Amino acid sequence: MYIMYMTAAAHDMGGEVPVSSARERLPELLDTAVHDGGVVYLTRYGRRVGAIVPAELAERIEELEDAYWSQRAAAALKDDEPAMAWDDAVARLETGDVDA
Repeated sequence: MYIMYMTAAAHDMGGEVPVSSARERLPELLDTAVHDGGVVYLTRYGRRVGAIVPAELAERIEELEDAYWSQRAAAALKDDEPAMAWDDAVARLETGDVDA
């Protein structure tokens, strides 16, 4: 019953909850996200600034990102593209010393 009430409250707000309200209701919002498997967006001054999502969803997003970047790296190695150390790449980006 309690989870149903909190789920309804989050849905009534369009799945959005102000950060100030979320501070007081974090356990309930977590229950809502876990129970529904949905997203509760956190807002500040009416703008979305964060979200509460089920852990399984966050883990799946990380898996997809890892797979994407692994595929990109494999393609770069296959095409024999030039490579450099991460620290060197960051330093070049910070100084603006990048190829167009």
